[in-house]
Amino acid sequence: MARDRRPARTGGARPAGARTGALALAAVVLLAGGVTAGMALAPQAEPQSVRSATPPAAVPVSRQAFDDSRRVKVTPVVAEEGTLSVADQGKVTRSVCAPGAVIESGSSPVTVDDRPVLALATSIPLWRDLAPTAKGDDVKALQVELARLGHTVRVDGTYGDATKVAVTKLFKAAGVPKPTGDLPVASVLWLPAPSVTIEACEVPVGGATSAEAFATTAGTLVSLGLADPLTNVTPGDRVVRLGEASAQVGEGGVVTDPAFLEAVRGSVEFAGWQRAEGAEPLPLEYVLASPLDVSVVPPGALFALDGPAGCVRADGTAHPVTVVASSLGQTLVTFDGLDAATAPTEVELTSQDVGQSCR
Repeated sequence: MARDRRPARTGGARPAGARTGALALAAVVLLAGGVTAGMALAPQAEPQSVRSATPPAAVPVSRQAFDDSRRVKVTPVVAEEGTLSVADQGKVTRSVCAPGAVIESGSSPVTVDDRPVLALATSIPLWRDLAPTAKGDDVKALQVELARLGHTVRVDGTYGDATKVAVTKLFKAAGVPKPTGDLPVASVLWLPAPSVTIEACEVPVGGATSAEAFATTAGTLVSLGLADPLTNVTPGDRVVRLGEASAQVGEGGVVTDPAFLEAVRGSVEFAGWQRAEGAEPLPLEYVLASPLDVSVVPPGALFALDGPAGCVRADGTAHPVTVVASSLGQTLVTFDGLDAATAPTEVELTSQDVGQSCR
């Protein structure tokens, strides 16, 4: 029997099992590639540690009193030791004179023969009797002092009705039952300053007055003058302050309030100034007489700033404000037209878009 000698086939269709395996392998490769590509294209989740905090829509507003305290240098004016004389002749029946005692203008420190004597600190010592219709620089000096003492007078150099009323009040306070409103020169103890400190008394109670000194005064603090007026301060009436004592600053930056001068004279600051023999001015506080009730807001709440004028938004409403001061990431403002009771308690953090306004 003849043997089939045809060569075996090397080409032709693969078995079905082989084709299935190849397709499965290709699918796995494509799937892996897709996952890798997807991982490359998908955004990565931001770690919690580097996520930025979302700013609050609104922040609370706090309030505080603001007196715009500044340090100023003042120059003390000290009168030399001197003497006080009583022109009225007679026997001293009452006296407050004592070493270390303070005599203030407007008071009655001594009585002569039952006649109270007024102490007055006038820029011109009174040298004649004054009465209604009198005119002159001495009358004007009297009126200036009466006004400083709180009396309503017109400083015009004419002894008019208002001056008469003020003098009458001073004598009534001194114990005169029916003052005439005149001012006899014998009834005045002239002071070189609004207040003086007694060093020694020359005429005791029961002694007779004479042309000699009634008392000797120590070197007296007469006034304080602002050495360098400040600029760029919050507008408003101001006072100088030392501890709990304060006084208004008069015309030309001069302070003459007797109580304040007495407080300064007894302070360690003034003692240091004296030890230095006035080589440096005396430092004091310079503050608003009436502190402002201000709101404290973050700078990011302000927009439409134009100098001190600006705006903030609260509850969707824009409010005009005035910037009083800024420091340490805080801005002090007052709400225009609103008091502390009606001012917003929260403000919104807002963008600084050009064109926004509240005015």
